[in-house]
Amino acid sequence: MSYAEYSTPHHQTRFSGEFFNTITLADVESLFQNDVLPHVLPRDSVTKWNLDRTVPSAIAEIVVAAGEEIPCYHDLRPIFETLEKAFYDKGMSSVCLQIGKQQIVRYHFSKLRLIVNYNNHEYNLLVAKKLLDRVHDSNLLSPNLIAELKLNRFAEPLAGFKVTETPLYTLGSMLDERWVLEDVLNARAEFLY
Repeated sequence: MSYAEYSTPHHQTRFSGEFFNTITLADVESLFQNDVLPHVLPRDSVTKWNLDRTVPSAIAEIVVAAGEEIPCYHDLRPIFETLEKAFYDKGMSSVCLQIGKQQIVRYHFSKLRLIVNYNNHEYNLLVAKKLLDRVHDSNLLSPNLIAELKLNRFAEPLAGFKVTETPLYTLGSMLDERWVLEDVLNARAEFLY
């Protein structure tokens, strides 16, 4: 088995790459409502780590649980730099992390990928949720149109923009930005001119 095969999470696992490619805005809302998102620990929470030959088999060692405290990406970078070489040269299959002074956890390499995926999308999930909240609160759309909006995939490119692959969730990052309103007004004025 190759390192890529061993370290890639099952495509149906929550927080896998495929998960983020297929979830809808309704799914994002559900993740927040059902409180199933993990909590990213502050930088330098991982105080020690060690690679091991033990192949993890417990669910907690393989998937990210609802509400689980997970390391931030910064703490995992030095680990990722050694994984592939250690897998091939020494037969390493897992990593043991000391979090803080007390907690020791073992992670399958695929769980590390899930954790990194979540770290990479944590902000995107938050702004997508913020976008949905704004649409609900401002009554910009009818309930039918809101339901239709929620059917769109979270990472789907914005419809109507042929030259960009900008994902739908980026709309949430533009909320409360005054320059967006100014640019829209400037474009409209130029169009009318």
